[in-house]
Amino acid sequence: MSITKSEILMGRDKSHPNDYTKEISDNIDKLLVKLNEVRKLYGKPMSVSSGWRPPSINAKVAGAAKKSNHMLGLACDFRDPDGALDKWCMDNIAKLTELGLYLESPAHTPGWCHLQLKKPGSGNNPFLP
Repeated sequence: MSITKSEILMGRDKSHPNDYTKEISDNIDKLLVKLNEVRKLYGKPMSVSSGWRPPSINAKVAGAAKKSNHMLGLACDFRDPDGALDKWCMDNIAKLTELGLYLESPAHTPGWCHLQLKKPGSGNNPFLP
């Protein structure tokens, strides 16, 4: 079962069409390739909790960065109530880095797992926000 573009978009391409650009669509397509590779390696379902966020939605998300990669279609959060996905990612950080994915430190994401395409300023994987 693959992660789909509609899961990442969460209907926001329809509710916020003026914010949804070709660049964002292309970024999501690139992100999906990498996320589905993780999904395949992880071997378990991954449920999107927060995908693409138009600026007006991002502004309402508690703790979201003002320049969040979610707004560019470069990041996705997955439900992870027991921390199993974060643990798998930490155990496979070299593979994530090889894929060009960066994990936000699980200490900062209790209950969800954040993966992004954009290399953080620190260059670290995992990284601190």
